[in-house]
Amino acid sequence: ARVEERAEAEAEAGAVQAAIETALGEAEVAGVQGRELTPYLLARVAELTGGASLAANIALVLNNARQGAAIAVQLASLQRSAGG
Repeated sequence: ARVEERAEAEAEAGAVQAAIETALGEAEVAGVQGRELTPYLLARVAELTGGASLAANIALVLNNARQGAAIAVQLASLQRSAGG
């Protein structure tokens, strides 16, 4: 199951990367720049990937939160054991 999940994630990453490249090219042609660029790219990539990029971003945020929580737990444990 892990191998299948990884293959699926890699395929989605490839699709998202292709969408990013397309959106960057479109933004350049359209003259989108500055603070307008990020919202344009996010919306266009989500559109080009049929929402897959949004799902990937949500998964990334959740994973970052899990990792941050695990680090905080370990840090608190180390501080307690060091008497701090």
